[in-house]
Amino acid sequence: MSETDVLKSIGSQNFILPCPIVLVGSYHDSPGGDKIPNIMTAAWSCPCSAQPPALAVAVRGSRQTHKDILKHKAFTLSIPDTKILPEVDYCGIFSVAQENKFERTKLTPVTAEHVDAPYVQECPVVIELTLIKTCDVGTHTLFIGEIMDVKIRESALNAEGLPDPEKLDVLAYVPMLREYRGLGEFKAKAFGIGKTIVASNVSN
Repeated sequence: MSETDVLKSIGSQNFILPCPIVLVGSYHDSPGGDKIPNIMTAAWSCPCSAQPPALAVAVRGSRQTHKDILKHKAFTLSIPDTKILPEVDYCGIFSVAQENKFERTKLTPVTAEHVDAPYVQECPVVIELTLIKTCDVGTHTLFIGEIMDVKIRESALNAEGLPDPEKLDVLAYVPMLREYRGLGEFKAKAFGIGKTIVASNVSN
């Protein structure tokens, strides 16, 4: 880094890269008692435990999804690809209180096998979660869910049966800029590239 290329403070901001895009699935109970499948776009989610395998997603307290997850004690995270980007953006703008988002976007709700929540059929990756813990942090609540099952589209797997990022073609969100980006190209294998530093130090 050159002497003129210094770090500049931009203040206290919600910024980290990449922010994975997920569609949070839950059931909304109508006044008549019907369970309406609902999805909400979120960019604040991450793994938080190896055993039990768990993920956390942050949902604003004012969202209907917040109330529905607390009631049904379950949710899904559907990971979308670039093919449904307009639908993904829409589901982050509007509320189920305004209209049925599945009907408007023509996405297909599917009842999860292991939890009381719907997922999105058009998404290449689906994660089913049982709510095990909540943590209120300012405007948002962290919903921590134990992973009950992960489903991945067969066409998105490599020869070893593992997820292929290029075939998945998933999205990331850039905070502050309010932009969607692709996953990006392959750079190096984890738990491998760092060992070259050790080898270099030994040779020197």
